[in-house]
Amino acid sequence: MRWSNVLVVTASVTVLNEGLLSPAYANIPQILALIMWVVLIGVSVFVRPVIRTAPGTDLIVYLAFYGWAITSVLWSNWSPAAAMKCAALLITTVGAFRLATRLSIEDIVRTTSIGLFLPLLASIILVVLMPDVAVDQSWMHGGQWQGIFASKQSLGFLAAYLMFFALFRRMSGDSWLVCGTIFLMSVAAVVGSGSRGAAALALVTCASLLAARFSRSFAKLVAFWPLVITIMASGLMLYLYSTGYDHFPVFGTKIDLTERTFIWEYSLRHFDNHPLLGYGLNGFWSTEVLYDAYRNEHGWVLDNFHSGYVGILIETGIVGFTLFFFAAVLFAVRMVALISSGAVSMNHCAFMVCFAALSFQMNLTETSFLRSTSYYAILLVATLFVSCQPTRPAT
Repeated sequence: MRWSNVLVVTASVTVLNEGLLSPAYANIPQILALIMWVVLIGVSVFVRPVIRTAPGTDLIVYLAFYGWAITSVLWSNWSPAAAMKCAALLITTVGAFRLATRLSIEDIVRTTSIGLFLPLLASIILVVLMPDVAVDQSWMHGGQWQGIFASKQSLGFLAAYLMFFALFRRMSGDSWLVCGTIFLMSVAAVVGSGSRGAAALALVTCASLLAARFSRSFAKLVAFWPLVITIMASGLMLYLYSTGYDHFPVFGTKIDLTERTFIWEYSLRHFDNHPLLGYGLNGFWSTEVLYDAYRNEHGWVLDNFHSGYVGILIETGIVGFTLFFFAAVLFAVRMVALISSGAVSMNHCAFMVCFAALSFQMNLTETSFLRSTSYYAILLVATLFVSCQPTRPAT
């Protein structure tokens, strides 16, 4: 099962450079990832559970939220893309639960870091041997690494996650040499990619992981960060929705977050058409009229909300976003109880709260929540499931 997860990770994170794989075959890694998820689920049948889940309100809400997202295809536009995404999300959600209950956190992180290290190593080798392919030659990002990936951001964020995982592995007793090598190579990739967002996230989350490991009070504060970010995102969406602005005015300056707010405002402008249930998973951008109208208005279009929070609200409606909000509340409550009781080691608690904080923070300006084949999104689901443990030590 461990090697199944390694293959799942590598296939899930590899959105290949057009110089290596034609866009016509861009779905191949995703198809391979889904096949490997099915294999992992099958193999997990023969593996005994390693944690005791405690069925409670939080687990029910997590299952209700992801179940709502999966069944949203019933009221979507029934496009092939929407149906396939819902089917894929069902497979990966089941896979996340099997992963969470059949492997320890150490094994999950160890196999995940191996799966991430393989494309990182390939990227660095490609930068050295084939810089015309692996180094971005555009006027905006000229000289920045993208390796085997379609963008420099993909390489930067992969390396940032790998730094976080390498640090946790070292805290769990793995080899200094192995963890140090992975960490330093990841730092090189973050710097080479020029992704400031990835660099900032890596520094903050690694520092938070160390602090949370040795301070229960700090770990409890970090447990509430996903909820704080969710409230902040709700406030930003409410502002754009109520004002109709496509930017945030700050001291006379229009802040559009590299035009992300254009996408948010356009999406929220159409929220009233399906406020309660939403457009369904992948039902908004796969609606041709909406897609074409945005392109005509702005001269460009991406089938991406560039915010996980906007994506949840538009695709799953008020019902889905309410479930998501309570998931953030209940995660904080459960983690504070686990940290206070000592039922789970501080290493594990620190990892869970910091990884959740990292995921929720990243989703402010990127879309990861409900990404059916994104391993980062699926690992967050697994982390939520792992947190559903008894708050009293086993006797």
